[in-house]
This record gives sequence, structure tokens and C-alpha cells, in this order.
Amino acid sequence: MLAAHYCSRVPFFAILLFIGVFFILAYPLRYSTRLFDLFNNQVRPLVLRPAAGSATVYPFKTYATASSAMAQATFMKPPQAPPTFTGTKESIVADTNKIIEKSRSLQDSLAKDVKPDNANFKNIPEELAQDENSMSLSSHILGFYQAVSANKELRDASTEADKMLDEFSIESSMREDIYKRVEAVFQNKENLEPEQQRFLEKVRKGYIQNGLNLPAGPKRDRFREIKMKLSQLSIQFQKNLNEESGGLWFSKEELDGVPEEVVDDLEKGEGEHAGKLRLTYKYPHLFPVLKYAANAVTRKTLAIHNENKCMDNVDLFKQAIVLRDEAARLLGYPTHAAFRIEDKMAKDPNSVDEFLGDLRTRLTPIAEKELDVLRQLKKSDLESKGQEFDGNYYVWDHRYYSRIQLERDYQVDQQRISEYFPLQTTLAKMLNIFEELLGLKFVEVRGEDRAAISPTGKGDDIVWHEDVQLFSVWDDEGEGGGFVGYLYTDLHPRLGK
Repeated sequence: MLAAHYCSRVPFFAILLFIGVFFILAYPLRYSTRLFDLFNNQVRPLVLRPAAGSATVYPFKTYATASSAMAQATFMKPPQAPPTFTGTKESIVADTNKIIEKSRSLQDSLAKDVKPDNANFKNIPEELAQDENSMSLSSHILGFYQAVSANKELRDASTEADKMLDEFSIESSMREDIYKRVEAVFQNKENLEPEQQRFLEKVRKGYIQNGLNLPAGPKRDRFREIKMKLSQLSIQFQKNLNEESGGLWFSKEELDGVPEEVVDDLEKGEGEHAGKLRLTYKYPHLFPVLKYAANAVTRKTLAIHNENKCMDNVDLFKQAIVLRDEAARLLGYPTHAAFRIEDKMAKDPNSVDEFLGDLRTRLTPIAEKELDVLRQLKKSDLESKGQEFDGNYYVWDHRYYSRIQLERDYQVDQQRISEYFPLQTTLAKMLNIFEELLGLKFVEVRGEDRAAISPTGKGDDIVWHEDVQLFSVWDDEGEGGGFVGYLYTDLHPRLGK
């Protein structure tokens, strides 16, 4: 499959790298100890071989610990069932209403039963945190369909659910009655654990940054309007990207140089497009063509059309910039950037500008040297084809000539390297690395095993698409063998995703 061949590209590895970094940051002592132990173990070379069907064997090696070649883990029934993905267009909206009403009811009860003079961490911030936790999984799934479902009705219903949840979030974050109780807890100066104190400060700051330091009246009302509008713009912006399905038709000659497995996978034209092939703007089409198409016009056409897809989003973006600036000024900040960065390490936009300016000064001479090499490479390539070089190096040139430079100067052929990384083998090896580094065990859940753990008894109900792979995740025996959670992979592009 096309996506399988290009599994070694950035999106796939980035996801798995994120998983590994997340675990290390979440449990630094545990995993730093494992890393130390791992690198003190004896290592041995592991020879990689190309996927079946490849004729050439290359002397390419990597390294792994002696224990990393693990046997296939056997299925164990987890103590916790996975969530189900059985929503309908009606149930998604109905379930969203139920979640919202339950949370609103809790907030109403807190405002009624807890007076400011007897508010404390346990009966206000902790209650709010527990409520947020209880609704987070369900609300995430309800909004998740819009990004992954193959059913447009489900995607539309999920988008509507996202709007409802965002509007409720804004409503909750601007409840003055709850804010007064949070402020009372803050002023009481309870003897809290550091984590509790930090959480209380963040909750309080959240209410302030949502306009509750503004006096009730026109300014606060305008701030609420802006928040609502920004939410709508953000959801519509993302929906436009998710629903984007554009593409271009090219002749096979215009795709000269593009790998055969990419070309063979393209839609064949009929009628007015007979004899042509359709390229979408999805990365399994976009990246290989920009990297391998010898025809500069093809690369230029695809690059420009890709950069100009979803043109409706331009106006949405402009509106968002203006509204963000207005909201920041209502809160007393000079710019949206100052508002956003206040709680970050840099503290103010000037620090960021100075840092980036310093980077630019240091890196520009290096970049110019590298660009001169690539520009000369383009000149030589065009002259060898009897074409004129205009002295320019365009954005649609970069992937193409960077790839040629790798092959010419460093003998790196990414096409041949990719033969060592078929999708399922690569996924298994990456998870094996995480097992070794993080003390985990990944067990794929398939077939009857899915039905065994499904709350409905149907295995298909615990994934949102047939392409999805599901893994139960456990600590290894050295870490106690306990159940950690579930990992899903959904690696193939499709309409609506």
C-alpha cells in the first residue's frame, strides 16, 4: 500500500517519538534509570534486511540490546474495557447535551451550596477538576469523530458537538459565582501541597483571563461575544481542512521520476481526464511528487495549488487575528502575543523577538552557503537537460534538489532505505524500542480478542475504522506487570481525516 511504503516519513515517526518523550517526561526517575541501565548493557549489531520482494541486500546495520528481539506477546484481558465508537448523528448531539447538563448542574450546586466564606480547595477547585476529568473522555470521543470518521453525517454531528462543548466551556469559564468562590479559596491561603497550590493559581488565572476581571457590562459582554466567535472560527477552520478533497490531473509524462508504486496507486482519469492521473494534496501524494518529479512545472503547479487549498480559511484567519487582538486589549494587554506568553518561560514578546533575531543572525550565513550549493546543483541539472537556469531557487525546488544532494554527496537513497521499513515491521520495531526503554509491553488486540474486551461484545465497536490497530499497554514484569491503558494507531490517510 502507498501509505505503508512511506511509513518511515516524518508523520509516523513523529507520533511514536511523541509517545516516548511523553512517558519519559511523565515519569523521569523511572525512565532515566532504565535508560542508564540500557546503555550499560552489552549491545550487539542487528542486520536489517529489505522487505520481501526486494532484490538487493545492503550492508546497513543498527544496534539493539541483546534482549530486544522479543517474542510475540500473548493476549491478556485488560481490567478496564476500552471506549466504544458507536455514535450516530443523533446520539452524538444527545450525549453532548447530557454531558453539558451534568456539568452545569454540578456548577449550579456548588454556587448554591458552597458560600464564599466556607469555600476551600476540596469543595471548589477539586470538585471542578473531578468534573472536568469525568467528562473529558466522553467529550473527547464526541469531538473526535470529525477528524477520523469516514461518515460525513457523523463528522458533521461531531463538529456540532464540538461547538456545543466550546460554548459551554466559555459559559463555565465566565461564571462569576464560581469565580468568587475560587477567589475566596485563593485568599484563604490554605496550607496546600505545591501541586494543589499551582492548580489553584491556574484555575484562578483562567477565570481572570476569560474576562472576569472586567466589570459587568458592555466590555465583559463584548469579550464573551469575541470568545464565542473565535470558537466558531476555529471549528470551521479545522472542519475545512478535514473536509478538503482537492486534487490535480497530470499525465504520466508529467510525473516522470515519481516512484512507480506512487503512480500505480493514483486514480485513473475518465472522460475529459482520460489518460491522466489524479494527485491529491495528502502527504502520500504530495511529498513523493515534490521530491521525485523531474518536471519543475509539475512540482510548481502542485506546490502552489497545495498552498492555496482551503481558501475560505484565509478570511477566517484574518477575522481571528483581529478578534484576538481586540480581546487582548480588553483584558489590558498590548497585543495577543503578550497575553499568550505571559505565563510562559519567555514572559514577554520582546524576549522571543530577541531570541529569534539572534538565531537569524547566526544561522543566515550558514543557510546562504547551503543554498548556494543547492542553487549550483539546480543550475547543473537544468544545463544537463538543455534548459535555461534563471538564477532562482524556489520552494518547489527544495525537496527535489535536497534529495538529489543526499544521493550525490552522501550516497543516501531514501527509496532503497524505505525497503527496510515496511509499515507493520517498522511499527513493531518502534514499539519494541519503547518496550525496552520504558519498561512497557504492547499487545495487539485483534479478532475475537476485541470482542472479548468490548463492552458491547462486538469487536468493531471499539475502533472507529477498519484501518485502526489497537494495543493494550502493560508495565513489564520488572515494573509490576500492571495495566497502563490502550494505544491506537490509524496511519492511512482517507477522506475526512
